Amino acid sequence: MGRYMKVVLAALLVVSGVLGLLPSGYVNAGGMVDNQSFEYGEGEVPSGWNLTGNATRVDAGPIYADNWTARITSDNDTLTQWLWIGNLTIPLTYDAWGWMYVTSNVTSNVTGVIAFDFWAGKEGTQLSSTTELSTTDTNGIYVQKASMIQAPIGTTYVRIRLLGTGWSNGGEVRFDEIGFYSPTGGFCFIATAAYGTETASQLDILRDFRDQVLLENALGSRFVEAYYRVSPPVADFIVKNDFLRAVVREALVDPVVNLLQWSQDLWRA
Repeated sequence: MGRYMKVVLAALLVVSGVLGLLPSGYVNAGGMVDNQSFEYGEGEVPSGWNLTGNATRVDAGPIYADNWTARITSDNDTLTQWLWIGNLTIPLTYDAWGWMYVTSNVTSNVTGVIAFDFWAGKEGTQLSSTTELSTTDTNGIYVQKASMIQAPIGTTYVRIRLLGTGWSNGGEVRFDEIGFYSPTGGFCFIATAAYGTETASQLDILRDFRDQVLLENALGSRFVEAYYRVSPPVADFIVKNDFLRAVVREALVDPVVNLLQWSQDLWRA
């Protein structure tokens, strides 16, 4: 296990070096994972969210001890976040998901809702209808809801809202692990640009590394979130230059993929 983790650490350092050396500031064309577990923030306010009503961030949730969740307890409670995703010149499809814990009673049918819509400009012009992920009483467990939604041309922001409907006394909705990213390249924006295809077998290795290693711990999750914010403009720059694509692929991405493949083989041995 020690050798495997050293290899993982080395791979992270290499990928971080790639992000640090390449230029940024170009047109963004991606998304990001946002506020996993609501671990980041001060007091009752999760990082990046605007709260209205009695919306709050609370510790030691009903399911996960010592884990932050977002909680709302009335119809006027809402958590809202605006995520900048660039100035899209083509429609892009995104994966969106979230976990909800909903309690109801015999006199109400409280529904937890995660709402996504796309805008041109923050609080500017809404370009899409609202996609809602929702669930009612979850019988004492967290339930994941997910969907694929398309951002239209001209999108610059996605608005994410966490709310509830059908309230009465005793109702409660909690949210955890809210995610949003483009599966077109997914975690592998730079690698996808370097290989020139979304189906390269090397991308599966990188995605496995994301899912099985990085997202299994807080440090790795923070790395993924930072990567989603930084890598799309870098990938957009790379994909326009065949020579740069070849350099990035052969000098940077291939060594990382080979290192991960070797570490997987070593771990299985």
